[in-house]
Amino acid sequence: MPLFTDAARQFRQMDRFSCGNTGFHRLDARIKIGAFIVFQICVLSWPPQEITGLLPFFLFPVCVIRMAGLPLGYLLKRTLWLLPVAVMIGIFNPLVDRTPAGEWFGIPVTRGMISFISIILRCMLTILAAFTLLASTGFAPLCRGLRQLGVPRILITVLAFLYRYAFILVDEFQNTLLAFRSRRGSSGAVPLSIWGAMTGQLLLRAFGRAERIYQAVQCRGGEDPEFSSVPGVITARGVMGGLFFCLFAILFRCVNVTMLAGQFTRNLIS
Repeated sequence: MPLFTDAARQFRQMDRFSCGNTGFHRLDARIKIGAFIVFQICVLSWPPQEITGLLPFFLFPVCVIRMAGLPLGYLLKRTLWLLPVAVMIGIFNPLVDRTPAGEWFGIPVTRGMISFISIILRCMLTILAAFTLLASTGFAPLCRGLRQLGVPRILITVLAFLYRYAFILVDEFQNTLLAFRSRRGSSGAVPLSIWGAMTGQLLLRAFGRAERIYQAVQCRGGEDPEFSSVPGVITARGVMGGLFFCLFAILFRCVNVTMLAGQFTRNLIS
């Protein structure tokens, strides 16, 4: 129960974050999607054996979070929850690639260890950027922006229904659990023997409610107006901001800013 309750709370919290009134919130979704794609390409295309150049990329989501007035600690915490996925992806790299790559503070480092750290940093940057985009834009504006960028309608419809059905599944589970505990007269754990029947009832109720939503969408013409491709407004200021973001991301991809800063500091000291 705490897992489902927390999942529902996180879904709704992201929606509340997207209702802000900052300049970044008012920016057209297409500009933010384009900048997000450029950022992801620059991060994912970074050589796996270089990790120092990935560190400056954290400035981009952090600056956007500050501009949009989003809670940095909250988004970082959500990002760290998904970090075990990155660990499972690259956990065997240090065992497979044992080629020496130098020493860090007297500790021998292999190429496999460097690629493992690179995978973790990339996953953190990707997830943090995705959470920042969702929290500063909202799911419905993102769907509209994707439609206006030419993404197939069927894909947008599937994404919209998956997003809504996640709320439906969580709500139906909470209602089913509340009904079970009300009849039982206690708030303890659900016996293992009851989980099978409860799961079946949960799926039937979720399917029934989803069918009613689908019929309502069909009655409106086959497409939810909330996700329809309405004309958006792209301002010159927003385009310039998006271009500057993309240019700096490309610059950080082409130039290892961390190495340049280290060399400049070394020259000053010497």
